[in-house]
Amino acid sequence: MGVKGRTVREFTAGPEVWNILDQWARSTGYALIEQDQSSRLYQRGTGMLVAQQRLKLSFLGNAYRLEAWVYVNLLNRIFTLMLMPEELIIDSGGFVGVIPRSKAREQVNQLLQALGQTLIS
Repeated sequence: MGVKGRTVREFTAGPEVWNILDQWARSTGYALIEQDQSSRLYQRGTGMLVAQQRLKLSFLGNAYRLEAWVYVNLLNRIFTLMLMPEELIIDSGGFVGVIPRSKAREQVNQLLQALGQTLIS
């Protein structure tokens, strides 16, 4: 299955990244669910009807690392007879989780565009 895992991008940017990220999260409905000194994890959705969409941004000291994925909870995985992995990339291609992956990709591309980075295809 070629859709298992996370979509990852690394890039350099200035300190305004966190403000852009917060504005993006507010406008797209992502909620901050975890934070530490160098990273933030955001989530959209509850996972009841549609899989949760997650985004994590980490500062690595000289660059930023963005990870985006669709999280499939255990209940939804049971309904698919455990054929669906726990994490799905948001890149295009494949039929597994196509709707939440497409929505997540669209929203993450809005963030990447605001940051002046290459979009996910």
